[in-house]
Amino acid sequence: MYVNILSFKIDEKDGISGNELSMFEDNLTKKPKGLDRFHIFKDKVKANKFYLIEYWKSVEHKDQMESNDKTSVLSRIHKVSQDHRYKKIECDVVI
Repeated sequence: MYVNILSFKIDEKDGISGNELSMFEDNLTKKPKGLDRFHIFKDKVKANKFYLIEYWKSVEHKDQMESNDKTSVLSRIHKVSQDHRYKKIECDVVI
């Protein structure tokens, strides 16, 4: 299993809005192919900073979502994170 961890901030002008984030799960009723589950964490120290942790079946599934789905909230978070060069961590789950 491939884990993708993105950091992002809510920004009404350049990124995802607070309203979109609050409705994130509702907007993601149909998960992209290969996405097993996800979690969103709010940073306790830095205001307005969040972390999206995604569990994908493979990195190829994540790459396919990024290249094909340009309208979902999930792809917007990916784009905001990349455009602003926020921290990104990639890892494999080892049990």
